Amino acid sequence: MLWENLREEEFKEAIQKSAGLCIVPVGCLEKHGQHLPVGTDVIHITEIARRAAEEETACVFPSMYFGEKTGAGEFLGTVIFSPSLRLQILKETCDEIYRNGFDKILLYNGHGGNQAMISYFLRSLLYEKTPYSVFDYSLGSDFATPKKILNEGYEYLTTEDRKILQSYIDEKKRFGHADFIETGWVYGVRPETVRLDKVNQESNLSTHRFDEFSNRRINTPFAWMANFPNSCEGDMHDGMNERIARAMLDYSVGRLCGVLKFLKEETISEEYKREWLEKQRPHSK
Repeated sequence: MLWENLREEEFKEAIQKSAGLCIVPVGCLEKHGQHLPVGTDVIHITEIARRAAEEETACVFPSMYFGEKTGAGEFLGTVIFSPSLRLQILKETCDEIYRNGFDKILLYNGHGGNQAMISYFLRSLLYEKTPYSVFDYSLGSDFATPKKILNEGYEYLTTEDRKILQSYIDEKKRFGHADFIETGWVYGVRPETVRLDKVNQESNLSTHRFDEFSNRRINTPFAWMANFPNSCEGDMHDGMNERIARAMLDYSVGRLCGVLKFLKEETISEEYKREWLEKQRPHSK
């Protein structure tokens, strides 16, 4: 169920059918090489969420495009909000979702750069002691890798498709950003926005400028941007097609369905939350 498509009188039934679970796709607007659109990180998760919510009933809130991209202002199409505003948008969005009757909220993240922000946001809700629960599940938690796709045994994949996927494994191709997997997700959703002929237009190789920082386990927000100045990381090769893209989507939809089913049925988080809130009460004198 898409929140924006529901009529007012349909919300009570939507809350009941979804067991009070609402999904919020969270991404960003950023460059993904020259072959993918800047909305990549929202385009794929929104469609995966929609398909999963049809199979394992949940309500999908309108997607949030404005994630963490503070360091990428040199690229056209990037939109950057202040950290405080992003956190405030997340908080007020969750407040409003709860006010409308949903008490379990899943932030479905499609952009790796959002992870620290979302983790901090979830911790901040402990301070707020909100009456609702918020969970975080990232698309990157279970990438639709060629190996996993082959293991699923999708019957619609041809022998040639399987050779393409196997070559990714045999040649030890790297994952990254705007890579084979992200290309497949978007190609399966909006093929008209993907330019496969531009896959290798810019280098996706590291400059290695900040390798010594990584070797010493020193964290800096400049490292990835400096090492991959074209906002593209990971290997690509010829062979992407509609069947492989479909398999990548089917894999990710299936995994999200499992997450939705679990969250709708589990009671542990609410039980512990009540215990935790009781522990936070002021000690009597």
